[in-house]
Amino acid sequence: MTSLQSRKQQLVRDAIFDAAIDLFAANGFDETTVDEIAQSAGVSRRSFFRYFASKDDVLAQNVLNYGAVLVETVKTSAPAMSPLEIVRATIASGVRFTSSQPRLRQIVEIAVRSPAARRSHLSRLIDVEDHLAAAFAERLKDSSSGALRPRLLAGLTLVVMNATISSWFTREHKDLATSGKRALATVARVFADKPASTRKVRASTIQSRRAGP
Repeated sequence: MTSLQSRKQQLVRDAIFDAAIDLFAANGFDETTVDEIAQSAGVSRRSFFRYFASKDDVLAQNVLNYGAVLVETVKTSAPAMSPLEIVRATIASGVRFTSSQPRLRQIVEIAVRSPAARRSHLSRLIDVEDHLAAAFAERLKDSSSGALRPRLLAGLTLVVMNATISSWFTREHKDLATSGKRALATVARVFADKPASTRKVRASTIQSRRAGP
């Protein structure tokens, strides 16, 4: 395929995506039909299905693109990086990608308003987690993507990303970059926290030393 053909196809894909998001936002995800999307985008129904399998597939495009960015970061991170450093770098890449998406708030609002749209997102996130676990497994030389370490690292990455987007969407933080930093800092504090029994013993020891003989 020539670069010109590729650009033309991307223009059509983008037109369908933009038309669909506008209709989902205005009329509701459940109420919008494929025919309406095709008409609004200026393409035939047949052309629509050349680019997307369903309206769910249109809505989930950002999820799949975002997943591809996460996977690529895991695969290309520096060999000397620890697993936790790779997770941090992957989340940073995810934040940069999502920050560049002008439709992100609209897409999240559509998913919040429609259970069907939310299920579409969640089903694609399962695929993203599988691909991410496979990338971690390859990087860590684990036997499979189903092994404990790659599944945990993939799950942790997506949990932090989901929390980052959620706290930004609810306006707890003004931008995704700040939200991502706060989410990572919270995770670091959670894992650094000592069990309550250890804290009590340490406090008791300190008090005894202060009291003296």
